[in-house]
Amino acid sequence: MNGESKTVVLGFDALDFEYLDAFEDDLPNFGRLRSEGVAAPLCSTHPPWTGSAWPSMYTGTDPTHHNAFAFFDYTDTYPDDAAIVTRNDVTAPALWNYLTAIDEPSIVLNVPVTHPAEPLSGALVPGYLASEDVEGYPPDIRRELSDALGEKYTVYSEGEMSSDKEAKLDGYVELVGLRERAARYLLENWNWRVAVVQVQKTDAVFHNFDDPAAFRRVYRAADELVGTVLETAEDANVVVCSDHGMGRIDGYKLFVNEVLREHGFVKATGDGDDHGTGLSVVKESLVNPGERTDDEAERNLSQTALSRTVAGLDAVGVTPGSVYAAAQRVGAGSLLKRALPANVLAAAERTVDWRRSAAYCRALGELGVRINLEGRDPDGVVPESEYEAVRSEIIELLSALRTPEGEPVFKFVKRFEEVSNGDDPLSGPDVVFMPAKMNHLVLPSLVGKRFLPVDEYNHKPNGVFIGAGPAFDGTAELDDLSLTDVAPVAMAAAGLPVPERMTGTVPEGLLTVPVSEREYADVEYGTGGESGDEGRVKSRLEDLGYL
Repeated sequence: MNGESKTVVLGFDALDFEYLDAFEDDLPNFGRLRSEGVAAPLCSTHPPWTGSAWPSMYTGTDPTHHNAFAFFDYTDTYPDDAAIVTRNDVTAPALWNYLTAIDEPSIVLNVPVTHPAEPLSGALVPGYLASEDVEGYPPDIRRELSDALGEKYTVYSEGEMSSDKEAKLDGYVELVGLRERAARYLLENWNWRVAVVQVQKTDAVFHNFDDPAAFRRVYRAADELVGTVLETAEDANVVVCSDHGMGRIDGYKLFVNEVLREHGFVKATGDGDDHGTGLSVVKESLVNPGERTDDEAERNLSQTALSRTVAGLDAVGVTPGSVYAAAQRVGAGSLLKRALPANVLAAAERTVDWRRSAAYCRALGELGVRINLEGRDPDGVVPESEYEAVRSEIIELLSALRTPEGEPVFKFVKRFEEVSNGDDPLSGPDVVFMPAKMNHLVLPSLVGKRFLPVDEYNHKPNGVFIGAGPAFDGTAELDDLSLTDVAPVAMAAAGLPVPERMTGTVPEGLLTVPVSEREYADVEYGTGGESGDEGRVKSRLEDLGYL
């Protein structure tokens, strides 16, 4: 290490203080950072999901500035034509772009939504949402890592899509170990001022398991990575952050487009060809067994039985939508999705007619309603003169929505500008909401029901911030921070001026070093390169329950 200040940002998807506390006996390195530094809840941006939150972290801005609101890019299009979001769709510089502009090197290891890799001073390996064969920057960096580590350096685990739970969990832990070894190599052998290393499996384990022992095992692997970084970059400042929290939700699945349809905002169609309503988005991968590892005979047997059941019920007036709703109630929704043939899948959901609808929710997790506005959206149907009236009506409608027990569904329903720093929704929702206690899962599907019970692990709005090292005041007391504060904190801790363009800030009293700002004019970011195999990415999103 030379005499200049450095910062390592360790991003753990969905890391939550609840589990850091529960597993603390197995997490000595997280414990060391918490005892030596400062820790506080980290408020995610709206919405608190991977596709929008990690860009918020690395740009220091919220989605109304960087324009990534979900796993799909909705700029100038509708959900049926939307593509998987990439770095090229994030319309703001990342912290490594600012460093490159002042000739300071960075290391970026597997941060989500960084594909295709952009030129920078330093090294970048893309992370989640990229295809497995994606190149990094420089283009031979993955080969260099593979050669140095003596094994192929991968973005995803060996058992990523396996139905064998043991193999899947083993793969998660092995992948965290691979990140650990790659981080050591890059920190030791490349020049860097700020490094960002991300681990996704602290999120994935909760989406695919319901077992505290599995959670503990992945957290233990994450702790070992922390220990390796502390040993390798012993004089550096360390920031631990997560894009959101994680916890059990046991409220309801809310099919918000059913509510909007009942009040005339959503128009339905039966074509089943869109990308935004649950099952239909992954029909192709579900009925194409090319990447599936299920036992073929068992899958065919289930498919036959369920197909006959649906056909028989339909003959006596029970619709496929009702069958889907019943399957969800008894926990068979996943089996239904995996087993039904394409024609039944298409019938099992009505879909939103995006172009004829006045307003709609586009995707799981977006937590908002987009108005189909004339002059802004390609086939807008709501005149600009009616925009505010429609927003008000939707806010009033959803604010009054109650669960079957009579409890409010939402903590708040607001205009987007009331929860963001932007004055234009760009491609995002015009009305935003937050489920009460984040205990309901909002889905865009049309299945003939407003509510169905849910009991699973999912995202919570508060993640983790831990800051330790020479630049941090370990006695600082903070109520909370925003995810957009991470990038300015990381740069300031490294002795670098914070870009004025960032909307995040460095909380007063957090650092012991001076904090300054500068303009950073003409910062280049992004690339026009290809993003990879979108079909496989969708399969991975489905594996985690995001689609």
